[in-house]
Amino acid sequence: MIKQMTSFPHLWVLAVMLSMQVCNAAEITKERGANGLPDVIRISGQFNLGDQDKFQAIALTSKKAIVYLDSPGGRVRAATEIGTIIRMKGFETAVDNAVCASACALVWLAGEPRTMTNSTSIGFHASYTTGKDGKRTSSVSDGATIGAYLTRMGFNEKVVGFVTSAGAEDMHWLKKSTADQLGIAVALATESDKRKSYALFADGLKLVTATPPRPSDAAKLYRQSAEIGFAGAQNNLGDMYENGEGLIKSDKAAIYWYTRAAERGEPTAYLSLAHILSDGTEDTDLLVESVKYASLAFALLPEGKNKKSAEKLATALSQRLSQTDRTRALELVNRWMPLHQEERLMGDSPRN
Repeated sequence: MIKQMTSFPHLWVLAVMLSMQVCNAAEITKERGANGLPDVIRISGQFNLGDQDKFQAIALTSKKAIVYLDSPGGRVRAATEIGTIIRMKGFETAVDNAVCASACALVWLAGEPRTMTNSTSIGFHASYTTGKDGKRTSSVSDGATIGAYLTRMGFNEKVVGFVTSAGAEDMHWLKKSTADQLGIAVALATESDKRKSYALFADGLKLVTATPPRPSDAAKLYRQSAEIGFAGAQNNLGDMYENGEGLIKSDKAAIYWYTRAAERGEPTAYLSLAHILSDGTEDTDLLVESVKYASLAFALLPEGKNKKSAEKLATALSQRLSQTDRTRALELVNRWMPLHQEERLMGDSPRN
């Protein structure tokens, strides 16, 4: 059961105080990206009607951009129209050590991908109107607008419920763990972080193949890259844990990092998981999971040794299952969807 997040009361008070101030237009600025990096569009302050037109004029001048958000909320219509533009343009959204609440959070959800940090606070509550007596009443029309907006964005009923179920006086704060439970794909890195993580991974590969090899130093670079979020580094770190190369051998740690890489759609990690989960087990559920991952690896890996290995493993494991369990594994394959699809996939595997 997903708990309602009602922490960060000081931030909620701040959001309320800001929402009571005069509704000035949000500040929207743009910085041109250098050396092929995306442009940076920053939105701060409260969303008001007319901000969507200003944002559209700026967005039309960018082919690729990251939209950084820092806002207590504002008008739903302005936010949903800005969010729609972001989705149409394929922009990324990010909240970096800031507060993004209410209408702002709706804009953040539109990003592809959307990013946050561990100190980010993203909050949702019902849209409301304030009467002459100062009492807040949930706005039915805005609630319907938000529901339709989220549905157009492709979010499931759990997400819609989480976003719209908090009362006007309450706030549901979204953290990374809650986003994972809801199925909201969230990254903890921006475009520049991704480039850094890939560079660290590449440097780690060089140390593995150096003469003599330097696995301990490579593991340090892999870990830095993995913590930023690069799936290739997560897979290779798992491999080093599994084989005890440069790190103390730990199947538990290996499975953890393989799983993180699999959640990012890395086919090599599917094969890694299929091997380690099926090794020496007779547990039917583990075998079903192993067949799922081996089948995904076979379907998605490029032609080569790994693809053949995945096919051989999937066939061998399937023969150990009943027809009912083979059907169950196939259903899991068909339902599989990574939380985030890595753009730079590995071309081979440590198992080659």
